[in-house]
Amino acid sequence: MNHVNATQEDLELLRKDPPYPEKSSCIIMCLLEKIGIVKNNRYSKSGFMMAVAPIVLARKKQLDHMRTVSENCDKEVNHEGVTPCLLGNEIVTCIYKYAPELHMKS
Repeated sequence: MNHVNATQEDLELLRKDPPYPEKSSCIIMCLLEKIGIVKNNRYSKSGFMMAVAPIVLARKKQLDHMRTVSENCDKEVNHEGVTPCLLGNEIVTCIYKYAPELHMKS
């Protein structure tokens, strides 16, 4: 948040559906990098699986579903012509498309 001078309001926007405004997208991109879903400014399907595995580990059906989400987003996320922060929108939009249960809505 400090890096982009984001406010609490920018953070609250993450409860809504993407796409997010740039500051909010920068926050989500930072989070995705911290948990390994983004590596070297690219979506990482293995990073996604590592991040979701602890929450679905004991449930094979959900783990298989997340594997499908990972594969679909690996194919669909557009890395071309988007800024690093806007890549966060691309990734989150794809993840929520296939796994809406991961949305941070309250």
